[in-house]
Amino acid sequence: HMDEYDVVQFVQRIIRERRIQVLEVLENKGVKSMEQYQHLMGELDAINHLNQELSDMLERQETLDV
Repeated sequence: HMDEYDVVQFVQRIIRERRIQVLEVLENKGVKSMEQYQHLMGELDAINHLNQELSDMLERQETLDV
């Protein structure tokens, strides 16, 4: 059974993979329109924010567990 730590690591792996995909599109000039660019940048912001929140949550949990 998965505990909270495993769930967070699983979600962070999905986030990392999606972040790589978005960055590849941006870096390889795969953007077809300004709308797509804005969408990808918004997704990147959300991904980065969510990943930071998850990291902070793990840190808080580790502090509580000590």
